[in-house]
Amino acid sequence: MTVGNEPVLCVDVGNTNVRFGLVSEEEVRETGTLLTEKLIANPDNFFALLPREAKASAFCSVVPAADAIVQEALQAVAPPPSFRLTHETCGNLPVRYPDPARAGQDRLANALAARTLYGTPAIVLDVGTAATFDVVTTEHGYEGGVIVPGPQVLLECLKDRTAFLPRVPLPDTPPSEAIGRSTPEAMIIGLTHGFPAMIRGILEQIKPSLTRIENGKVKVILTGGGAFRVGELAATSDPDLTLKGIALAFWAEERA
Repeated sequence: MTVGNEPVLCVDVGNTNVRFGLVSEEEVRETGTLLTEKLIANPDNFFALLPREAKASAFCSVVPAADAIVQEALQAVAPPPSFRLTHETCGNLPVRYPDPARAGQDRLANALAARTLYGTPAIVLDVGTAATFDVVTTEHGYEGGVIVPGPQVLLECLKDRTAFLPRVPLPDTPPSEAIGRSTPEAMIIGLTHGFPAMIRGILEQIKPSLTRIENGKVKVILTGGGAFRVGELAATSDPDLTLKGIALAFWAEERA
């Protein structure tokens, strides 16, 4: 990976979770996760969790309420002002998007890491609160993509929009039956079969469009903390893709 030898403390602030880790040329280590709502409610807890070895820090965020908290904590751990990945500071990644400022910073980090580390054309599938599909080409870089609800959001929507359906957590193991014998079981079976089918259907629509833009075998790269039963749809799985993208953008800025 084209980054410096000194580890960079990288933070990805998402709608549900904040993920952090030390990124160097060799590895991503000392990773951790904290609920975003807990970060905002108790910034001291976030500060206490951060590793102390880094000489520099970098982050991206899709939660404006967390931005100042993260910047303050990172500057306390690694005194130089922290680098922030935006559409203007995403390394050598071209952004072919009508309004680049509205592209999610995590999506740009994913696209940069995919392009640099795995090659193009590529589709990054990031499953979390939302499931995002980000299309990356050699000539135009970040092209755009697709957004759908993530698996937990789908379950929460059923609970919130109905009178009697319960709150059901994501299961650790898939159900053995195809027919639910209780309401929670029926909901889990629907998600178990329905969510991967939705992901597969979207990929089947995107791939022909991408091959019309650019020749070559399309790589599908999976990342995110909520990758619910869709692993077989991706040739590559990289849970640290976003943190690597943040580090790559940081080092590109340092070299500029």
